[in-house]
Amino acid sequence: MAASMQESFGRDMSESASSGRLPRTASAQIRERWMSLLDLSYATRRVTHAMIETGVHAIVAPASCLQGAKHEALEADLLMAFRQVPEMARPARLSLEKIALYELPLAEDFRGWMGAYGADIAAGKTNAAVFVDLAYLEASLLDQLHGSEVLMDFNVPMALFRRGNLVDHANVLAVAAAMVFEGRSFADAAARFARETLDRLETYAQAFWKLTRLYADCQWKIVNDTFLMEAPEGSVLLALHYGELRNNPQRTIEDWRLQIESLLPEAAPETRGRFPEASAA
Repeated sequence: MAASMQESFGRDMSESASSGRLPRTASAQIRERWMSLLDLSYATRRVTHAMIETGVHAIVAPASCLQGAKHEALEADLLMAFRQVPEMARPARLSLEKIALYELPLAEDFRGWMGAYGADIAAGKTNAAVFVDLAYLEASLLDQLHGSEVLMDFNVPMALFRRGNLVDHANVLAVAAAMVFEGRSFADAAARFARETLDRLETYAQAFWKLTRLYADCQWKIVNDTFLMEAPEGSVLLALHYGELRNNPQRTIEDWRLQIESLLPEAAPETRGRFPEASAA
């Protein structure tokens, strides 16, 4: 089994390197490789290393190894495993047992699909370190956003996405952590990340479009992360931070409506009852 696993990993790496293509591994295969690695670690009772996907490497120290090995031998095995991790353009290191520190809203994580192995890791009995090259996440995102008219400034930890005058941001370390904890591939994680980003940018655009029409007597413009409203004759200036739409668009727009109509009492009779319908943005 170990030989078959290593052949699969080697083939995945050589094909990617020779063709210049992005990793296209399915998430189901990512989980299978994790389980094969854990099977091997527990069977040999040794520290083991494997490439889960091009750009993702894992090192596992099983419970039996941590409890039974001499300190010097364990340190030597860990050092040898770390040396097998290649240099990375944008390296990030994650420890599965520290999942609680990230406080991520995960649909599912390794504590479920890894079974007993996941329980050992969550309890700190087994250590699992993961090294991720964020350059592959960046490239996968660029591939997903191609043709969407979205410009990306990929910085760690915060990446910025711009479409026209609208901007969105995301913590790429959180995205990478979610990818690892959920057992997803770069392609799968990037597809979901890109879809969520595009949906948010569309929400911002729809909200601005509706505001400018419901309060057409005011002057509206977008400056960085805000909608700026200037009342007729420049009597009132209001800044609305459209990033607030990320969590609850309907509630946010309702709050904005109350702010605007408190400043423009004459607008209330005309627009009352129209904003709840518009809040579907």
